[in-house]
Amino acid sequence: MNGFLKYITICLCVSSTHAFAEDLSSATDPLPPGTFTSLQHSDEWLIKNAVSAGPDWITDKATVTLMEMSGDGHMTERILRQGSNGWTCMPDIPGRPQHDPMCGDETMMKWLKAVMAGEKPNIDRVGLSYMLMGEARQGQNVPAAKDPSKVKEWFYIGPHIMIVLPDSGVAALRDINQDLDQEGVYVTSFNGSPSFLWVIPVGKKGERIESYPPGQDRLSKRESDHLPMKEARK
Repeated sequence: MNGFLKYITICLCVSSTHAFAEDLSSATDPLPPGTFTSLQHSDEWLIKNAVSAGPDWITDKATVTLMEMSGDGHMTERILRQGSNGWTCMPDIPGRPQHDPMCGDETMMKWLKAVMAGEKPNIDRVGLSYMLMGEARQGQNVPAAKDPSKVKEWFYIGPHIMIVLPDSGVAALRDINQDLDQEGVYVTSFNGSPSFLWVIPVGKKGERIESYPPGQDRLSKRESDHLPMKEARK
């Protein structure tokens, strides 16, 4: 290959790389109407999407994993980024009309893996997870639609946290609302499991919220920039 053709080949390869580079902003931007979540993205995109589920001081050192159900009904797991703080973040569930990543602690992940495998979780302590991007669901314990465009009604839920109680305390959730049509606190489960999660909204549907580390002033930088310096330091 002469020098000129080699130069052209290199230029074409570089151009192709830039042409097909994925727009990472779409990992957290609202989905365009009529489109649905998908896992057909780069690992970089999936990681950005997954960590948007929780506050930075947790997600910065969380493991990011891709969990999918295989054709034989077993859950497969692929680690996209190894973490060090015991938390795990997962990207969107495919086929939803809005982003719905989740970050959970070790107890919540133990609960989730057991429930998805059809097993009893055997929980002995409180577990916590974040879904600060909110989610959209078809209903309580409704199997995922093969064609999400055919779903007649979606229940849109704003930013929330989820709590799993020890087995000894689940009776406390017995009388809490399970109707997704109602706003406020409710209980839910997955895969037909009798083990429930306590869902606590921290924002309205469609809202994006800003999280702050414990002890930090809740005055956001954006607000500070519009206040006199003396007032911003209060």
